[in-house]
Amino acid sequence: MRNLLTQFWAWIVLFFTPLLPLMCIISIAVIFDTFVGRWYAKKQNQVITSEKTRKGITSKLMIYLSVITLFFLIDQYMVNEITRKYIWFEFAFTKFWTSFFVWVEYTSIDEKIKWQTGKGISDRVREYIKILKSIVYTSKDIKDKINH
Repeated sequence: MRNLLTQFWAWIVLFFTPLLPLMCIISIAVIFDTFVGRWYAKKQNQVITSEKTRKGITSKLMIYLSVITLFFLIDQYMVNEITRKYIWFEFAFTKFWTSFFVWVEYTSIDEKIKWQTGKGISDRVREYIKILKSIVYTSKDIKDKINH
């Protein structure tokens, strides 16, 4: 009986192994959003309690991970066979929903940082790209002037 139970749990773990990286990504995004939320609340002089933090992070993780597991099962038994004909990677449906949840967390983080500092992560990345573009174009102009 014990051997049968061990085999059952080993099968469960192996079945859900493709989900592990996606679950880690979502968990990291939720934890990061939670800490940014706590930082923002502290800056706004709001009361921060460990109970509120624990309930928030637990409920978010339970919902996100449950939904991803459900979509993984749908993907595994229905959608993956269809999408594999058109897309080169496995579990596109599950990865799409994982990306959606990470995007939700990112926008939450970006909003809080923008509210507090005036510039969000996206604004800073856009500025950095503009600076890099100007450096590249300036260096090309200088190179063209030197060569001609």
